[in-house]
Amino acid sequence: MSDQLLQDLIEARHKLAQLVLMDRVYAPVFQRVEREIAAAEAERDLVERARAVVQFHKAAG
Repeated sequence: MSDQLLQDLIEARHKLAQLVLMDRVYAPVFQRVEREIAAAEAERDLVERARAVVQFHKAAG
């Protein structure tokens, strides 16, 4: 997922949070966006960890 899409989801989450406070009918959409954000962040963390492993092994020779 691109950084821009992740940023868009974070902004959408903020707007949805406001809507949920007005009417709980928006709660499922809010939850879905939260799951999408968590998945994107987990994927990014995974790639960063893999990159660190590769860099470590390159440095170790």
